[in-house]
Amino acid sequence: MSEHDETLRKALQENARLRSEREESLREVASSEYSGHLRTAERIYWAYAIFCVAVGVAAVNFFARSFDTKTLIGCAVAMLVIYETTVLLKLWFHMARMKMAVLKEMKLLRLELARLATAVGMEKSSEPPIKYEPVRAGSSWERGLWVAACVTVAIAVSTWTARAWQLGGSRDFSADTLVTLAADGSAEKRTQMSASYSSYYLPRGFPFYTPEDVNARFLDPLGHEMPVDVVVNSGQKRYDVRFTDNVFVDGKMQYTQVLTIPDAAAFENGNWIYQDGIRHAGGDKEYSTTILLPAGAELVSTEPTAEVDAADGRTQVRFKGVARDDVQYFFTVRYKLPSKEE
Repeated sequence: MSEHDETLRKALQENARLRSEREESLREVASSEYSGHLRTAERIYWAYAIFCVAVGVAAVNFFARSFDTKTLIGCAVAMLVIYETTVLLKLWFHMARMKMAVLKEMKLLRLELARLATAVGMEKSSEPPIKYEPVRAGSSWERGLWVAACVTVAIAVSTWTARAWQLGGSRDFSADTLVTLAADGSAEKRTQMSASYSSYYLPRGFPFYTPEDVNARFLDPLGHEMPVDVVVNSGQKRYDVRFTDNVFVDGKMQYTQVLTIPDAAAFENGNWIYQDGIRHAGGDKEYSTTILLPAGAELVSTEPTAEVDAADGRTQVRFKGVARDDVQYFFTVRYKLPSKEE
């Protein structure tokens, strides 16, 4: 072999090496480009998944709480739309993955065909085609972070909606009581109850206990008496009250209990003394107790300090505030009645 032939052979080998390095660089660029596009598509999918989780959990909580037909239909439609769009987004992501993989393989095949064409006629046989490598999207740790984000958002939204809509029971409770005292010491105690309720446990009624000489009635918001079963045992009455449909109004459970109490106030040392109390369990609850004194009565003192004003020529005393959980509160009113001569 002449020196010229040797130089030509070396030049061809160098050219083949450079071409091979260039083709390898092109393959790497093509793979990284399509992998980048697929990572972007996967991140879009996970971001929308988090949005669907948040909306879906809120819709489920609201669906479980509401008794309004329109609200139930709206929540059901929202849940169905969220589910269907999630399925469609999964389909879109798999199609995007397939598209990126096909485009990458076509580009690599074109590069391989060009390399084989230049290898024809060379002493060294052409190398086999490159091995198939799938298009890589997000890494395993990134997918783990996305899954953790979905779980965190689901827990946060569920907790927030449960607190905002008070799904755990009757936390939003208020009692407004009016006690009308008569000159003979008897009283009518009318208490308006209002509380939220949960569809996880819809109350159907409640038991109520009074002394045997106390009569009780229970009224719904329309003023109709609710059905009651009365059992007298050992000087005590038990009322088994059953709620009517009218009790549940605008997401609230509302009713009025009316007690007729003989000898509610006691006469001691020239003064009439009326005592009442309140105690709640299950959380802090607002209360308001108004005591309307008999006509012409003169207020002597209150324990604790209360608001005092007049209505229709009668003095009324109002105790109001927040009753702490499982704490007993007592209210005492002392008053004088005018003498018979007066």
